[in-house]
Amino acid sequence: MQVVSRPYRWAIYGLLVVVIAAGIGLFFAMARTAKDIRASTTPLLQEKIPTLRHLSDFESALLRYQLALNKYYVASIGRDRFDTLETQAGEEMADNFDYVRRDLQQATEMGNLRSNYDAVLAMGPVLEKIMLAPPVNREKARLLLSELNVRTNQIRVLLGKAKHEVEAGVYEVGDMANSGVDEISRLVHIYSVGMLLTALFMMYHVWARFRSENVLAFQAAHDPLTGLAHRGSFERRLKTMADQPHTVVLGMIDRFERVVGGLGHAFGDRLMQEMATRIKRAAERHGGEVFRLNGANVAILYKSNGDNVSFQEALSSLQEYMRQPFEFGQHEIFSSMSMGGAEYPRDGAEPAHLLQNADAALQAARDAGGDCFVQYSNALNTRAQERLALEAQLRHAIERNELELHFQPQQGLTDDRLVGFEALVRWRRNGELISPADFIPLAEESGLIVPIGDWVLAEACRQAKIWSLETPRKFVIAVNISPRQFHHPSFLRRVTTTLSESMIDPSFIELEITEGIVMRDVERTIELLEDLRKRGLTLAIDDFGTGYSSLAYLKRFSIDKLKIDQSFIRHLRPNSEDAAIVQAVINLGHHLGLSVIAEGVETVTQRELLRAWGCDEIQGYFYGRPLSADKATQFIFDN
Repeated sequence: MQVVSRPYRWAIYGLLVVVIAAGIGLFFAMARTAKDIRASTTPLLQEKIPTLRHLSDFESALLRYQLALNKYYVASIGRDRFDTLETQAGEEMADNFDYVRRDLQQATEMGNLRSNYDAVLAMGPVLEKIMLAPPVNREKARLLLSELNVRTNQIRVLLGKAKHEVEAGVYEVGDMANSGVDEISRLVHIYSVGMLLTALFMMYHVWARFRSENVLAFQAAHDPLTGLAHRGSFERRLKTMADQPHTVVLGMIDRFERVVGGLGHAFGDRLMQEMATRIKRAAERHGGEVFRLNGANVAILYKSNGDNVSFQEALSSLQEYMRQPFEFGQHEIFSSMSMGGAEYPRDGAEPAHLLQNADAALQAARDAGGDCFVQYSNALNTRAQERLALEAQLRHAIERNELELHFQPQQGLTDDRLVGFEALVRWRRNGELISPADFIPLAEESGLIVPIGDWVLAEACRQAKIWSLETPRKFVIAVNISPRQFHHPSFLRRVTTTLSESMIDPSFIELEITEGIVMRDVERTIELLEDLRKRGLTLAIDDFGTGYSSLAYLKRFSIDKLKIDQSFIRHLRPNSEDAAIVQAVINLGHHLGLSVIAEGVETVTQRELLRAWGCDEIQGYFYGRPLSADKATQFIFDN
């Protein structure tokens, strides 16, 4: 999502300020223009228009006065009617002339107009005298009327000029008003265009803001790497399903950490994205909703019961999808997924309880080797609780002195003499021994194997020091090194410190390392083994034949011994596949200059076959079971 930058934000604020300022400016401009229009039209309404009316009224009265004189001359009206018309027209002219004189007092033609008006006004009485004196002098009357016509025409010309001047003023005011209206219209248009552009810009900004909010809302509910809804969304979704039957499936991608450790986090992210797409496609085909919880963990919500046929088909389809190889350039990755399911409401009425039980089922699937689905049962939860309780107690085992070291004797086949022991840790809790199969994997998983391994090495060194002082012979004590202990950054320093503190000859201690350990980060392993060898320690590869050792690397490892895994010894008999493997390992070891020891020897037949094939040493119940330190000391003196 693109966040709005500070300059961009200030540009928006600046634009809004400009729009507001333009609106205020338009308001004052319109007010000023309106004031100017009112100022120009007020004289028009109060002076110009009344002047035009007065001029028109004066001219009309003048015409009626002239008409009355002409009618009296031609005898179309009598003397009484003439007196009435002449009097009325004269009074109207007088009244209107006063207005005209007041309106046009600054006019240059006012004097000429006044003289003509006075002359016309005096012709009425003169004409009446002429018409009443016998005999009537019609020629004189005609000349008088001719003069009247001339005078009235001059007055009308003067009135026309006055009207023209007034009308010009009216037009000027109109032009001024039109100009003001045009100016207002232009400002309104400009403001409207600005507002339109601003509105479009703000619409874009609002759209971008909504889009950003949508992106934020999506990110708030989804995992940024895969685009799947995250854990919070999953928990909220479960709350909405309270009244509907559903099944929660928790899945973990098997061996995902190996991909990350071997090819890097960037490659792991690409693989996770591809896996998420594949899981989502497979789940949605059967109505499932997929969520990413964390790391390589996902959750799938199915709206069906766990015993539904469609649900079983959905799981089978999902597993098939996951088993197909992932191809990234030159890399082909094979993976699978462990899954655990819990059904609502049978396995949990609350989302938290349902998730807890589904997680217990997932853990059971992982313990079973992965690539399988386990449905929750009450026994799983009980086991999970027991594991948690066991882990909590194991954390205090060292400080409570609950750990013990037992020693299983090892016999040399050349002279059948005791050559050493393998140190095996035991946990005595509340007076009872806990099987290593129960607490060693738990210690490995929780990381407690590192301090436990340090304790075992220190205790083995202490016991080796005691035996070196009590017995004339040298007995090597073999100590198992766990993967987490071996790959711990401070492993070499811890071993060196332990040897120094115990003041034991390092050749009395043999470190047993499994094939799986040495094949992880081979170059570092080679360097670390050389450092351990230089310090005088004996090194052995434990459980040889069960891992995936490369013979090309095996010859580069600084080791002294190969230990054949007991799985090849348990059913050992002549001419069997196990016999072929055991003989091959013995020959391989000897050709590489290594001694070979076989563990799990329980019968005399097994021992004699190994002796015949040239095996150097054996270990197992046939020769001796694991013994406490005191009993191991007694075993030394007895043998």
